[in-house]
Amino acid sequence: MRLELGSFPVTDIVFGARTRWQDSVLEIDARALLEEMRSDPRITRAELELARPGESVRIWPVRDAVEPRIKVEGPGVAYPGICGRAIDTVGQGRTHRLAGMSVVEVSEVLPHDAGGDYNSIFYDMSGPWAEMIPMSKLLNLCLLVEADPALTIIDQNDAVHRATLKLADRLAATTVGLEPPQREVFELGPVDPALPKVVYIPCLHSAQAMSGNGSNGFFCTTATYGLSMLTPPWPMHPNEILDGAITGPYRIATSWHLANNRILLELYRRHGVDLNFAGVIAVRTEWTTMEEKELMCLQTAKVAQMLGAQGAIVAWDAGGNEFLEVVHTVRACQRAGIKTVLLTSEDDPTGGAPTLLEPLPEADAVVSTFIGGSGYPGGSGPASSQMLPAMARVIGSPTRLVGAVRDEVIDVAGPMPPPRYNDTYGFGRYSGVEY
Repeated sequence: MRLELGSFPVTDIVFGARTRWQDSVLEIDARALLEEMRSDPRITRAELELARPGESVRIWPVRDAVEPRIKVEGPGVAYPGICGRAIDTVGQGRTHRLAGMSVVEVSEVLPHDAGGDYNSIFYDMSGPWAEMIPMSKLLNLCLLVEADPALTIIDQNDAVHRATLKLADRLAATTVGLEPPQREVFELGPVDPALPKVVYIPCLHSAQAMSGNGSNGFFCTTATYGLSMLTPPWPMHPNEILDGAITGPYRIATSWHLANNRILLELYRRHGVDLNFAGVIAVRTEWTTMEEKELMCLQTAKVAQMLGAQGAIVAWDAGGNEFLEVVHTVRACQRAGIKTVLLTSEDDPTGGAPTLLEPLPEADAVVSTFIGGSGYPGGSGPASSQMLPAMARVIGSPTRLVGAVRDEVIDVAGPMPPPRYNDTYGFGRYSGVEY
């Protein structure tokens, strides 16, 4: 597969009489775009606000952030499968992107009605939390969108996320027919056969066990070609990920993070230099029995062997019992002779519990990606005793429910407890501290 990625830098966003990209400025006809969003009768609210880097602004609740991308050559559409979009295999031809910005989906629609997963992501555009997240360096066009609460939770999710993708599509379409100022070609060409073959194995949380079926889990976890159901390992070309074949969100990770995955990009740029990038194996986690978990791990190692892998990077996007699939995947790869590095968050060791749910001797190369948050003293970001500062403006909801049973109301503009930040996509700028 050969993919050309054309980047159109966005250094400013202004509201105007038309929607166009010109000389790195994105002009937006907000009224026309919002009319299109509101044409879906399921939408009860659609507004646009802009958040700039360095402003005293907090955005909450964030459901997803999408970088506007559009296919201008080759099959398929960017971010395929999700919300009924075409499922043609992507990763070929040419894709345009608006670099330096994102469309942020701000909504109180819950991901599913099974309980246990609440909207908890927020962005600060300045202050200590902003220093930890890449989104604070972007121009964030926030779509404040809500759906008719009388609808099923599935339809609410579909409505608000479809509106976000539609807005991103319309913005990316401003680049059609233009020559991109920056181009980069992604192609896994032949390399020195002596270079070690390396695979990237992202382990993706599924809500199927909690929500009961795949449809309920479409919008609260990362989806592969629109599917978040529990499935066997997916061998993928890295170009598919660059075209949005895996979309967000889950916890900190969003569609923007996945399409700009720095680990994948670093492996690509080292292809032919000191390694041979052999591909991606996407693994679904949250299987319900140990037999199922072990089967997925063994199948993942088998696929890695079939790709000729000599090395692997295993990362994951969640926490809890799905760590068993993750660490057992490391073990299965190691036992198959594949040298494997695990990128993982750590749990609070208070009370003598292990920082990793199941430490295994085969997991002998581990990179800690956890860098702070409320109740987790081992990070080097804001500690649980350090409240994030108040912000002058809130984009989204003014209050937030917190506590174990969401029975405490706090002012979003005021001091906020820092969230847990688990970065497994290579954007973090802090390192872990061992106490």
